[in-house]
Amino acid sequence: MRFAATHKTVSYLMVSVAFVMLVLTGEVPPLLALLCGAGIVASFFFDTQTHAFMQSRLYTVLWFASLVAAGALLLPNTAHGETPWDSVTRFLCVFLCARLWRRRSNADYLQAYLVSFLMLLVASLVGASVVYALCLLLYSVFATWTLTLFHLRREMEENYLLKHLPGRHGQAAESERVEVERILNSRRVVGTSFLLSTGAVSVALFLIAGLVFLILPRVGISLDLPLRRRGLLLTGFAEQIQLGGHGVLRENPRVVMRIELPGSNPPSGLRFRGIAFDHYQDGRWWRTGANPTGAAASVHGRAVGERPLPHAHGYHFLDPSLDPAASLVSLQGARRSEIFLEPLDTAVLFMPSPGRPLAVTLPPSWYSATPWPLLLGSEDELLVRNRIGSLHYTVYSSPTGPDPSRAIAAPTPPELAPYLQLPPEMPPRVAALARQVTTGLTNPHQQAQALVRYLQANYAYSTQLEKTPGREPLDAFLFERRRGHCEYFASALAILLRTLGIPSRSVNGYLGGEWNEYGNYLVVRQQHAHSWVEAYLPGVGWVTYDATPLSALLPPQTGFLQRARKFADRLEMSWNKYILEYDLRSQQRLSERLRTVFQPGLHLGNTAWQGGRWSLVGVGVVGLCVLVALGVGRLLRYGRYRRQPEVRVQMETQGHLQRALIVLRRRGFAQRPGETLRQLADRVIEQNDACGPWFAELVQHYYAHRFGQQSIDLAEVNRLTREMARAPRPELH
Repeated sequence: MRFAATHKTVSYLMVSVAFVMLVLTGEVPPLLALLCGAGIVASFFFDTQTHAFMQSRLYTVLWFASLVAAGALLLPNTAHGETPWDSVTRFLCVFLCARLWRRRSNADYLQAYLVSFLMLLVASLVGASVVYALCLLLYSVFATWTLTLFHLRREMEENYLLKHLPGRHGQAAESERVEVERILNSRRVVGTSFLLSTGAVSVALFLIAGLVFLILPRVGISLDLPLRRRGLLLTGFAEQIQLGGHGVLRENPRVVMRIELPGSNPPSGLRFRGIAFDHYQDGRWWRTGANPTGAAASVHGRAVGERPLPHAHGYHFLDPSLDPAASLVSLQGARRSEIFLEPLDTAVLFMPSPGRPLAVTLPPSWYSATPWPLLLGSEDELLVRNRIGSLHYTVYSSPTGPDPSRAIAAPTPPELAPYLQLPPEMPPRVAALARQVTTGLTNPHQQAQALVRYLQANYAYSTQLEKTPGREPLDAFLFERRRGHCEYFASALAILLRTLGIPSRSVNGYLGGEWNEYGNYLVVRQQHAHSWVEAYLPGVGWVTYDATPLSALLPPQTGFLQRARKFADRLEMSWNKYILEYDLRSQQRLSERLRTVFQPGLHLGNTAWQGGRWSLVGVGVVGLCVLVALGVGRLLRYGRYRRQPEVRVQMETQGHLQRALIVLRRRGFAQRPGETLRQLADRVIEQNDACGPWFAELVQHYYAHRFGQQSIDLAEVNRLTREMARAPRPELH
């Protein structure tokens, strides 16, 4: 490939990878990403130098006007929560596309490179996944090619290229200017071997940087940057919800969290409790202390009813009535769930059930990097305000939950009155239906079970619903449509229980998930969103009831595509766990594992020696990688040497000449500054050195080959070099 075409191709590869990295973060609107991507691809086939209009003043005016218009259109919309940083991120895409449509000089290429680097920085701050790591590796290789060729092209275009010619008829040497265009279109400046060797060096440096990342001590630093990964919008986890939200999530495969559980399979019926609601009216649920619009009242920046969790020995205890110091004993036999939560647009942390949550722990880096405590909400939900990015937390819970069979018939405590609220527009036939289904039953647990069985047997599950204007949604669900999704079943069960005097609340969370056998963890997606009911039973407490039919459960998917998706998710999980969350504790664990592998059974008590030995191992590994990179470069050069005969002849000729100069230096004839090879040969002959004639003949062959464009006999050159080495040294008097 010609030099100019190679430089253009690798430049586009470099900026395109940076553009893709920014688009994959989700910060660029799809329409803008599509338009800018199409513009970048189309600009590859249009060069300013080959189109007269693109060199005119009118084109320049239109170009600047387009940039100004794009900047005005991309101003942040504060009504939708946008910030100036969102506009800057999007304008980078527009500016890159515009710059590529106006490539006139090296400065234009350089500006495109700088924009691509800014895109790389934004992508690093906003989101980093395993795909980001692959793109970063490609960017490193393409950037090495691009910057190297850019430097060569700048030297060609900004300096006069001269070809030195020997003088004629005793005249001084002459110089002839070489056309730059001919050099740029040459196929001999760079080749495949150059790209392979520089690419191999880039990959080696990338691996060395990864080893340095593993070796250097990890230090947690808190930085409040304006750019951060945007939270995934969730339906049903705000201060209020509208019936129908979960129906739109059934086809959404976005990952919400990943959970590592003890054992090789998750327990059946595993739920992840999110947020609960106690007030219902006209198809909406909200929480006491918040108005129907969802705005929650707050005191000192904290919503009413929220309280901080007691903290001791790195544990946040969920039961404030327990003594934290004494509660450590109860955690010894607790079930341990490692939850890796994606960036979400909610303050809720999800708690696994069945089982009663006992305590929560966070990574050590979060205690110094975040100023917020964990809070327990008014509906027993776990909250964290102003959370940034993803979060890894551990939940300790008891293996079993409350036993509903121990429920007794007793008066409702006054503090549970909000959980008996009924909307005034609810028709009387709803309460009549509850009494009809539970005829003859007095135990609250038995009444709840009867209502669950009735709803599951007489109503169908469906996400395709049409609202009935002017009708109360639950009344229409129970007596007309008789089909709906989980929110309708949960809301109907909660209201029916309230008509019987049983306190209840609607709970939103997630049910089940996909078990990833490649990594032995559970993947919970938005399509696993679910609603159920918690009823208060005297003598027991809050008990979970789910009236949604079993047909609502998503069947497990099989096939090659599903296995490929699980394997890709396993890579993503490993990246998040071992790279993004790599801290000092993880570094110590890795050091211990390596010591166990290399020296099993060895236990050293000197911590300083252990750290020093770990550093020496790291330095040795880095040195090995450097040697491998150098070896790869030599192999590539050897391949080029074998494939191109003219290169082989030139290299061997230079090698023989260098050996001849070494022989002369050993005999006291070092080449002086400014002294030509012929002058050196004349000086050796004048000193009557025996190797003088041989060296003079070698110089004659070399000059004929270098300046006379004559072929050279390597065998003869090799013979002359050997004769020089065998020549007797002059006797010392």
